Amino acid sequence: MNLHPKVRPLWQRAAIIPPLAGLMAYKASHLPKSILPRDLKAIVKNWDYSQFWMLLKSGLTRAYIDQPCDFRMPDSFAPLAKVAPEFQMTEEQIKSFYTDGFIGPFDAFTQEDMADFREEMLAVEDVRSATYGFKTPRDRHFEMSRLWEYMKAPAITERLAQLLGPDLLVWRSQMFYKGPKAPAIQWHQASTFMVEDYLDPAIHPKDRGEMFQLTAWVAVDDSTEENGCIEFYRGSHDKVRTIKFGGEEGFYNANFSLEFDRDPERIVKLPVKAGQFIIFAERCIHGSGPNTTDRHRLAFNLRVVPTNVAVYPNKEKYRSVYNGGKYHLKKWGTALLRGEDRHQLSRSVDPVETAARYEAEAAAKKQDNLKQAA
Repeated sequence: MNLHPKVRPLWQRAAIIPPLAGLMAYKASHLPKSILPRDLKAIVKNWDYSQFWMLLKSGLTRAYIDQPCDFRMPDSFAPLAKVAPEFQMTEEQIKSFYTDGFIGPFDAFTQEDMADFREEMLAVEDVRSATYGFKTPRDRHFEMSRLWEYMKAPAITERLAQLLGPDLLVWRSQMFYKGPKAPAIQWHQASTFMVEDYLDPAIHPKDRGEMFQLTAWVAVDDSTEENGCIEFYRGSHDKVRTIKFGGEEGFYNANFSLEFDRDPERIVKLPVKAGQFIIFAERCIHGSGPNTTDRHRLAFNLRVVPTNVAVYPNKEKYRSVYNGGKYHLKKWGTALLRGEDRHQLSRSVDPVETAARYEAEAAAKKQDNLKQAA
């Protein structure tokens, strides 16, 4: 029973409703989950009753975009880590972040840094990932030493630490190529990234009401309104919204529209210069406009959790319905970004070691090709 959100004919929706109601009843019964097939077991284990009920009462026309959660403001806006003075944020800035769901831009790199790195990013655009074995913009920090070096820049890590705490893991990075005349990316949000296959969350916080994951988004090219800079719906990280199927071309391999007020006063277009970065909560509703220019727009991000948040625990692969299918996790792992991992809840990988190995293998292969050509 494939329950990833998408538009379905009426007869298909009618066929799914009875077994879905049965799964909701099974969850309420507290009968053993171990006897269920993998997919059904995941649904019973990971879905809230609100997810079942939203689909059922709407006749499978509406659903939560991700695992529901309601954000609670912290009791204090004091920074959660001590950092060097040049990276120190004021309590007013931290309060602004918790109120808006995003903050920045901040300076991190020079224009020259980004101009040089731009060519390296473009060079791997059509190269298979050494981590996953197919072309993907994800997790290239395992094979690009400069990307990992940039991700660890104190300008980034020390500000993240003030919001999440001193001990941090990167669980995903992604490179973004927005080509000339590329369309807009629709409004979306995520909480535990269950939206990837709508069965299993990627990250497992102890309390979904806290701030348990942040994204740092770094501009490699100037990000402007003309080439589709990021847009935020201010304050929308307060809760995970529902989607209504049909409408916009779907970012998550489905046609849907995210249900929220769309008050123009709360929409913030945020230009970012090359070498600058912004920090935001993924559950703050965001998207980007179309690239109306004849030039590409490059950027990369890193998604970060405190070390007390488990990522893909005991999983060998996961499914990303909207981003290319199955990702095998044999070569994947979280990477220690700052501090110490005292919890050891997730598989870990050292990007310095993997990048050195992959770069040596690529250099050896290049030499072999040159010898054969000669």
